[in-house]
Amino acid sequence: MADKPEEIKINPNTTVGSLYSQFVGITVTDTEVTLEFVYINPRTKNEGQVIARITLPRKTAESLSNAITTTVRTHENKKKN
Repeated sequence: MADKPEEIKINPNTTVGSLYSQFVGITVTDTEVTLEFVYINPRTKNEGQVIARITLPRKTAESLSNAITTTVRTHENKKKN
């Protein structure tokens, strides 16, 4: 049985930077998932620039996907009530 991971405390007030992306490209291998965040220039609308490339272990990417889905569903359900 796997050991429970140590709790990590994250200070939300320490931001290195912030980016805006309208598109995400996804590449999957047997062991990793790579996300390429793209900013599309609003003036040309047909030119984009990769502003961040994040490679995650596959299990972490699957957890991220589930967390996003759950968070969006929770938000949508709150709006309905």
